[in-house]
Amino acid sequence: MDRLKKTLIVIIPLLVGGLIYIIFRVDTLIMFRWFESIGIQDLIIFLRSLKSEINLPEWIIYSLPDGLWIFSFTYCMLVIWDFKLTKNSFFWITIAPIIGLVSELGQLINIVPGTFDIVDLIIVTLSTAIPFLYLRNFKSIKNLFL
Repeated sequence: MDRLKKTLIVIIPLLVGGLIYIIFRVDTLIMFRWFESIGIQDLIIFLRSLKSEINLPEWIIYSLPDGLWIFSFTYCMLVIWDFKLTKNSFFWITIAPIIGLVSELGQLINIVPGTFDIVDLIIVTLSTAIPFLYLRNFKSIKNLFL
């Protein structure tokens, strides 16, 4: 797979997740103050005006962005580690999925602030699994734990 394709597989989900946040999430999030401080508030207001034209299911607005970011990070780490799961790469490749899964399960047992959502858990799980379909050598998973 060429470098451009790998780069786009990382960047496009990040951009889509970011746009979902910018357009559909509440404007009290701290990122909106950042946008104002760097002078792009007019662009953000324009993007948010598109919201009235688009009707998305709640799972896309509230669950999909985290899944897209986890997918991008995991895939990026797989690219950096040449799609090889080894003792050295395991931590880096799995850190975002682990954080996503632990935080969602932590919400379930009330040790992490937030509301547990089974859809979030499903999205995080799928977003974790999909990048691993690109692994070149599935034997590396078995060898990791030997």
